Amino acid sequence: MNMIDGELRSRIEVLEAESAIRNCLHLYCRGIDRRVPEIVHQVFWDDATVEYGMFAGTASEFAESISGWFEAGGVGNTAHLIGNVTIALDGAIAYTEAYLHAHHRLTNADGVHYDSVFGGRYHDRFECRDGRWRIAFRRLVFDWFRDYPDTGDWDIGSMGVNRANATIGAPGTDNWPELNSALLGRANKL
Repeated sequence: MNMIDGELRSRIEVLEAESAIRNCLHLYCRGIDRRVPEIVHQVFWDDATVEYGMFAGTASEFAESISGWFEAGGVGNTAHLIGNVTIALDGAIAYTEAYLHAHHRLTNADGVHYDSVFGGRYHDRFECRDGRWRIAFRRLVFDWFRDYPDTGDWDIGSMGVNRANATIGAPGTDNWPELNSALLGRANKL
């Protein structure tokens, strides 16, 4: 193999690693927001640990518990958005920082719905084992939050979109189950 082929191969390996890492970050958000623990499981190694402030322990415990915590805590819809992903590859290890913007529809003690939005960063250590990149350690760093006293009402809607004329998402329901089937079917390929 000549030097150009080796350099090209190295660049392709970096691009493939970065793509796999970003895909794990995005899959995590889908698993959390759709409340599908099997998807959350597949982005972490079995021996992974997480630190979320309100929870520190194994990623497996976290994946199995998060939906119940959301339900018990009155958390309705959530939307986790990832941005500004920085990846530092070091062989079979990658250190990443991914900015997070998360919206949570909550219910207070009086049964009133309100919105809470926070910004933070996921600090992850990914490991590549048997050709697959997954999270081995995660720490959530909270940077800011904003609670609003109320939330939108889909019965009224916004800009002509309402419950009567649009598909409205909700936790525990999936308007695209074919995607979950495809994602779970390839879990061992990640």
